[in-house]
Amino acid sequence: MVEPERGPRVLAIDDCPMIRALLERHLRHEPVELHLAPDAATGVAMARELLPEVVLLDVHLGPEGSEGFAVLAALQDDARTHDLSVIFLSGSGDTEHRVRARDRGAVDFIGKPFDAAELRARVRSALRLRRLLSMLAQKARIDGLTGLWNRAYFDRRLDEEVSESIRYGRPISLVLADVDH
Repeated sequence: MVEPERGPRVLAIDDCPMIRALLERHLRHEPVELHLAPDAATGVAMARELLPEVVLLDVHLGPEGSEGFAVLAALQDDARTHDLSVIFLSGSGDTEHRVRARDRGAVDFIGKPFDAAELRARVRSALRLRRLLSMLAQKARIDGLTGLWNRAYFDRRLDEEVSESIRYGRPISLVLADVDH
């Protein structure tokens, strides 16, 4: 049996059950796979496991108040999650939080209470931006003339293969051939 194709993954990290329920209700008709995390630690663990395309992140998680920024820092410090698109959610109209979120790498900031249509539009926009950046990164690894992988891609893959060879004690071979001359 073939599994139905799933949409892009969206992870919402918010400590308020009512906000999580609202997000679930507002995004249920979007072609996304929504995952919900009730706290910072669970959210970071889920992000590392799921590798979502977009993270909806509450600024005010837990009693400390602005733990959302610590979550963002943890995601950015991990090679697997450093490129995730993060949209901050906050009930605070504080301009400092909005500026801080953007300066730290968030792609958007939505104030609570949020309008359902605006939420959906901003999530779609973040997904579109993520898709375009992924395409651009892919194009940067391909030679425009030949359509083959370029030197930068070769260098990165060679490093990965050598590391894997060392880690697992497997032999590695490399053959270089000059086809021009």
